[in-house]
Amino acid sequence: MSRLSQTLDCYKIQKGIHLLGLSISESELKELLSGNSISLESRDLSEIGLLFILADALSAANFFKKATFRDLSEVVTEDVTSPGIPIFCWNSEVGRCYLYLALVNGQPALKTCYQYF
Repeated sequence: MSRLSQTLDCYKIQKGIHLLGLSISESELKELLSGNSISLESRDLSEIGLLFILADALSAANFFKKATFRDLSEVVTEDVTSPGIPIFCWNSEVGRCYLYLALVNGQPALKTCYQYF
């Protein structure tokens, strides 16, 4: 992945995170950029509640008709075709990129997924 593509993806990930009303550290951004998930278990309950409300609204507007908590609990995190509830997507030079809300080990997490061209 080129430096320009990484910079663009960083910007897009931050934009998706901002839509959820969250802020993340530089190390968390690097984790998402590399395709790893970041746990949200240390967040305040109010942040997590708001996160679910905003994720529901964003996914309904862009992807699903209606998302349920079961959609999160049925996530198979190793399966890139179904990593969670999509929140934000963008195009990069390598393919289509998605930011997902998922459960990882029973904890809410954010994850990126790339569908390569």
